[in-house]
Amino acid sequence: MSDKNTHDSDFLPVGRRALLKSTAALLAGSALTSAPASAHHYDSKIHYEPQVDEDNLMQLSVEGHEVLDDGVKLDLGTHEGYIRLFSDSLVRVAIMEPGEEEYESRGIENGLSEWDTPSFSVDSGPDKIAIETDTVTVEINTELFGVRFLDEDGTVINEDYLDKGSSGYVPSPERDEEATNPTPQTNATQQTNSTLQESAYRSTNVSDLDADTADTQEDVQTADPTPNEPLPYVYKKADEDEAFYGFGEQPELTLNQRGKKLENWNTDQYGYFYTSDYVYASVPFFVGLKNAGAYGMFFDNPNHTVFHTPQVQDPEGVEETYDTDAGEDYYYFVGDGGQLTYYFAYGPEIGDVLDSYTSLTGTINLPPKWAIGFHQSKWEYSPEELVEVPHRYRQEEIPLDAMHFDIGYMNNYRVFSIQDSHRDALQTLSEELPEVKTVAVNDPGVAVDKEIDVDGDGELEPYDPYLEGTANDYWTKDANGETFKARVWPDVAVWPDFSRSEVRSWWAEQHDVLFDAGFDGIKNDMGEPAVFQKNTRYDWTMPVDNIHGTGNDTMLHEEYHNMYGFDYARASRESYDLYKPDDRPFLLNRNLYAGGQRYAAIWTGDCVSIWPHLQMQIPMMMNMGISGLAFCGHDVGGFVGRPSPELFKRWIELGAFIPFFRNHTDTHRKQDPDLPRNQHPWTFGEEAVDITKKYTELRYKLLPYLYNEFQESSENGKPIFQPLVFQFQDDDEVRGIADQFLFGDDVLVAPVVEEGATERDVYLPDGETWVDFWTNDVYDGGQWMTVDVPVDHLPIYVRKDSIIPMREVQQYTGEKPLTTLQLTTYLDEEASYSFYEDDGETNDFEDGEYNVTNFTITGTEGGVVTFESEMEVENYDDSQLSSYLLRLDRSQAPRKVQAGPTKYEAVDADMVEETPNSFAYSDDEDAVLVHIPADEERKVKLFFNGRGNGQSNGHGSGRGPGQQ
Repeated sequence: MSDKNTHDSDFLPVGRRALLKSTAALLAGSALTSAPASAHHYDSKIHYEPQVDEDNLMQLSVEGHEVLDDGVKLDLGTHEGYIRLFSDSLVRVAIMEPGEEEYESRGIENGLSEWDTPSFSVDSGPDKIAIETDTVTVEINTELFGVRFLDEDGTVINEDYLDKGSSGYVPSPERDEEATNPTPQTNATQQTNSTLQESAYRSTNVSDLDADTADTQEDVQTADPTPNEPLPYVYKKADEDEAFYGFGEQPELTLNQRGKKLENWNTDQYGYFYTSDYVYASVPFFVGLKNAGAYGMFFDNPNHTVFHTPQVQDPEGVEETYDTDAGEDYYYFVGDGGQLTYYFAYGPEIGDVLDSYTSLTGTINLPPKWAIGFHQSKWEYSPEELVEVPHRYRQEEIPLDAMHFDIGYMNNYRVFSIQDSHRDALQTLSEELPEVKTVAVNDPGVAVDKEIDVDGDGELEPYDPYLEGTANDYWTKDANGETFKARVWPDVAVWPDFSRSEVRSWWAEQHDVLFDAGFDGIKNDMGEPAVFQKNTRYDWTMPVDNIHGTGNDTMLHEEYHNMYGFDYARASRESYDLYKPDDRPFLLNRNLYAGGQRYAAIWTGDCVSIWPHLQMQIPMMMNMGISGLAFCGHDVGGFVGRPSPELFKRWIELGAFIPFFRNHTDTHRKQDPDLPRNQHPWTFGEEAVDITKKYTELRYKLLPYLYNEFQESSENGKPIFQPLVFQFQDDDEVRGIADQFLFGDDVLVAPVVEEGATERDVYLPDGETWVDFWTNDVYDGGQWMTVDVPVDHLPIYVRKDSIIPMREVQQYTGEKPLTTLQLTTYLDEEASYSFYEDDGETNDFEDGEYNVTNFTITGTEGGVVTFESEMEVENYDDSQLSSYLLRLDRSQAPRKVQAGPTKYEAVDADMVEETPNSFAYSDDEDAVLVHIPADEERKVKLFFNGRGNGQSNGHGSGRGPGQQ
């Protein structure tokens, strides 16, 4: 096979330091550029983009106020305002009509009643009202209503922009095609997008999607169901150097989202690109970073929302992606209906902001260990391949934990059914490789079918999901109150109304078919919700005037749309409570709203097997992490098309360091006949197998470190796939770096994302010393370096004074008990680490069944290194951890090692691990190895002749910031 994929034929090698600008050139003319999912008008079923008429903003003023137990109520004349204090650094601002109830969406886990109101005081004067806590002061301008947030020193952190009016509501402008098309589609992009849609869905066994079907509702000419609904909006001032991060899942090439228009309207965007206005998930939350510190803003509005961040004077990269309508000194956000409710969270560190945000919306649940191993998947594996592929992984000795069964396992796309051939494959896999976990895809579209072969025995049985749902009136309704029917994978389908708790519980009950068959995890697909409507524009979903809920809880789909996938995840999560109460759930969703992280992991949908998509996944995932979606991933190798061998190798190197690691690709029936059927390491030759094995093994060695990062994230909401700015927000150089990331707190990864690259520039953040993971060379932070990157090399650096817990390689998680914990230590003065351990499978940790061991390693100028361990929590009785293998980055052996009166034995390096109370210097690893029993209560001292640093025995240098 050629090393160049036909998809890459239009792309040329590019320079090292011009990634964004070169990407613009790469993308120009690409046949795979997906057309924007932009609003034209309602008849197109592309959802209207809410817009603000800046000449018609409200001019609210404060006519009176009342001090409440948790804040202040404001009389704004025609409206009421509420400033509620959740904590001394988390504040809610809401404006509504008199008598209206304050809104909290389903995304909120801990509402106002769950918080302890902080101490505060209120002072009022002729022109302002001040609410002061220990951390922030909220000043309310009274003449023209506006809100200002100040820190404890009186520095303004955030304030309303009042040059155009107050925050409030604007009338919904007339929605016609000429007035509301912000990003017109050319005929070429329309044609390209249409081709992508057809290739995405038409190579299936369902009837042609253009066929007329009397029972379905296609091309519904939908009028705006709420033409006079006012649109909530907020205008805010911006500093000249203020940066913007988060906004959930956005298909952007940049990390800093300043200068962008960022939308939230969940959409099935097959082959999306930077031109797509929105994709699969909606998280209307961002972090602003300025010299005064970081703050967060959560616009809790599940309607279609749009954020216009401040303009950029000199944009870098793809100029057309800088499409904001805001000015240089302000930004604004607006919703297509709903209440004006937003939350302000003060840092000053980004981590502080995320702690407040995830205390409000929830954190990820600690997943089972197998879920953070390596997954393999493909749409339309044959039953034979589902068994053969994991066997091949074992043969190649590439670790693998899970196989995914995509939609083909179902009986003619009937959810909660299994074809006989795939049931046999599942049984065979379970018998031959019982350690391999299996994940079943699921869809919300239920076939209108009364009888099917549910269990694969050749006999027709009642199709209970449809019959029960119909008997109980559980389906989503159209504007006339009739059951909404349309095409998705089945020719005629209906959709559960997940807004109703009884429907979610009923849906959960249906999962017994999957769990009884032996599936371990669930992948929830198509929850935008995707509907295969005959439509040349790309936004296949329900009409916005569909109806959800009953009685007083009735709402339009326009309001509920972005919550559908969220409640879909809630329903599936409930199935584990019913059928697997002792097992930790693994749920994977394509669609979520803010707060959805507490129910499911998420992946970035149908990315494309081209270099620009590899580049785009990194800032997408970093911003998702900043948005609370810590357990995120993408389709390694790309889903649409097939990668070139070089692209696959680079992508798998990156993939080993993302939270959710899965190789997943599209059906072979949509590929050029010259392209490979599958997307496995061996598809691309022996070198690809070696590279996949090298980096997948490294991930499995690092699983103790990675699992501890997940555990911390489940407590405080921090990202696992971190932008450098998360840890180093005071280093201006990192604010826009989009092609490097931190794997947890201490490991810096600089993947290669340019075709044909043999070297790349790497920036090491200021304020720290860094160690090359491969060579132990030591480098000062605050500098750029050019490093060689042969195709099998991924630059990795570790922060000095850190401990990285590791273990031996396994072919799957749980293959071997953890008996020896390797403590790879990069020591300058003092390193510490708190190691968490539980069974990795059950929910017993929620009852306190876990251990926490604190390690501290210190060094002195005199050459003495001291190791200490202390058990902080000891409630996990099944731990088999019996020893620690200290791996210290020293280039010479110690004179002696001693714990109290016990002297450690000097042995050969290959004997240390099997010899307790022993030590050696390893030439191969350029490190000192010490075997310490886990029950050692005394300090272990290593005596060196001087400090004995790593291999470089000094500090490397490169270029300072700006010297590129």
